[in-house]
Amino acid sequence: MRQSQKRIRKVMLIFPPVVFSTESPKQIMPPLGIGYLGAYLRDDYEVRLLDAALEGYDVECSVAHGFRRYGLTPDQIKARVEEFSPDVVGISCLYSSQFEVVAEICKSIKSVSGEIITVSGGTHPSFLPQVCLNSCSGLDFIVLGEGEDTFKRLLDSFNKGSSYYNIDGIAFKDNGQTRVNPKKDFIENIDDIAYPARDLLNLEKYFKIDLPMGLISRQSPAMNMITSRGCPYECSFCSSSVYWGRNYRMRSAENVLDEMARLKRIGVKEIKFFDDNLTLDKQRAKKIFQGMIDRKFNFTWNTPNGIAVWTIDEELIELMKKSGCYEITLAIESGDKKTLRDIIKKPIDLDKALQTAKMIARHGIDTYGFFIIGFPQETKQGIYNTLKFMELIKLDRVSLFLANPLPGTEIYKECIKRGYLSENSVFLDYFKSSFKTENFDRKFLESLRRKWYWKYNLKLILRNPFKFFKIYYKFIFRKPLYLIRAVFSKFIIPELKT
Repeated sequence: MRQSQKRIRKVMLIFPPVVFSTESPKQIMPPLGIGYLGAYLRDDYEVRLLDAALEGYDVECSVAHGFRRYGLTPDQIKARVEEFSPDVVGISCLYSSQFEVVAEICKSIKSVSGEIITVSGGTHPSFLPQVCLNSCSGLDFIVLGEGEDTFKRLLDSFNKGSSYYNIDGIAFKDNGQTRVNPKKDFIENIDDIAYPARDLLNLEKYFKIDLPMGLISRQSPAMNMITSRGCPYECSFCSSSVYWGRNYRMRSAENVLDEMARLKRIGVKEIKFFDDNLTLDKQRAKKIFQGMIDRKFNFTWNTPNGIAVWTIDEELIELMKKSGCYEITLAIESGDKKTLRDIIKKPIDLDKALQTAKMIARHGIDTYGFFIIGFPQETKQGIYNTLKFMELIKLDRVSLFLANPLPGTEIYKECIKRGYLSENSVFLDYFKSSFKTENFDRKFLESLRRKWYWKYNLKLILRNPFKFFKIYYKFIFRKPLYLIRAVFSKFIIPELKT
C-alpha cells in the first residue's frame, strides 16, 4: 500500500532485461507496451522510457536452469532511475522468465528511495498477482491486462488524494493481505489511444542491431505495430484472449494507415504486424492493404506473430502481395486433429490449411509455420502426426516449439492440477520442456524437436537453394557470427549434452 502523499510528476517506464534459453534467438524491437503507456501518460506526466534489453543488448550473463540474460544490470538500471528521479516506476513483465529480474529491479529502486512507487504489468503478473506480490516485497502495485486507462487512473488517484481501492484491474497489498480487483473494463474505441511514444526510445540502436521478431526482413529499418486487440477464440494454450479480452477490438483502417505514414516519414521501410488477428475482419484488412497500395508506401511486410489460417481467401492474398507482403506466418500449432479439437481447442481445418499454403505460394509469398508439441495429455502418436503434417504441408520455413504452459491459460491450470508444474515456475521457454507427463519426458521432447527442426529447415537448401539464400542472406553475408553462434547453441551444444 502506498506510503507517501508526494505529488506524482515524473513516471519512468522500463522494459526489463530478457531471460532466454541458449536455444532461443536474441531479437529486439521497440516494446509496444511501454510505448503505448508512455503516449497515454505524456500529456499529464513527465515520462521517460527505458528499454533495458536494448540499452544492454551486448551485456550477457548466465542464470539458473541453463538460461541466459541480456540487458542492463540492476545496478545500471538503478543509476538510470537515480538520474531521472521518478515518483513512479512501471516495469513491464512480458515473459514469466523476466519476473525474477523485475523483482531485482524493484528491490534496487526501493534502495534509491522507499518513496518511489513501483508498478508492474504484463502477462505474468497479470495472471499471478498474488504470487508476484507475495514474492516481491519491493513491488507496490500490479496493473492487470490492458494497462493504459488503469495505470493512468491509479496515478491520478494519487494526485487527487482519492482512493484507488476500487480501481478496475489492479492488485496491491492491503494490511498484509493481497487485494485483487479483477480486470473487467477494456478500452472500446482503440483509435482513441495515441500511437506508441517511439520518439522516447533509441530507435537508431534498434535499426543498427536489426534483429526483429522472426529474425527475417527484406528491408531495413523495420518497425513493429499492432492494429487490433482481443480474440474471440478460446485456444487453451494461449493467454492473449484472457489478457486483452474476448471482444475483438479493431483500429480503423485510416488510423492504421496514418500511423504507417508517420513511420514512413522517419525512414521505416518494413512493417512487422504483431496482431494476433490481423485478418479476422476481412473487409477492414482489405482496406488497410488497399490503402498501403493507394498511398504508395512501398513497405515490405510480414506477420511474425502468425495469423488465423481460416481467415484468408484469394482476394485477400492478392492485396497482401500487392501491398508488399513477402511472408505469411501460419499459426497451425498441431498437425493432429485430436490435439487440435480436444486439447488446444483451435478451430483449424488441416485440409484447408494445406490448400491455403498452396494458394499463398502460388501468389509468390513465402510461408512460415508455427507448430507446437508436448501438450499435456498429448500422445506420442499425436506428436508424430504433427511432424508428418509439417512434411506434408511443405512450408518455406517452420518453428517447432515445445508446449509452454503460460500463466492464465487452461493448459497452465491443467499442469498445476496434475502436478506437472508449480506456480513458482518462471523459467518457461518454447525451446526447453518445463514438465513431463505419463506419455513423454523432457529429454524425449527436446531431442525430437531439435532433430526435426534442423532436418526440416536444412532440407530447404536441397529443395530450393535459391529461396534458402533469399531468406537467410542477411545472416550468411551480413551477420555470419550470429549465424555461427545460433547453429552452435541450437544444435551442437545440445547434442554434446545428450
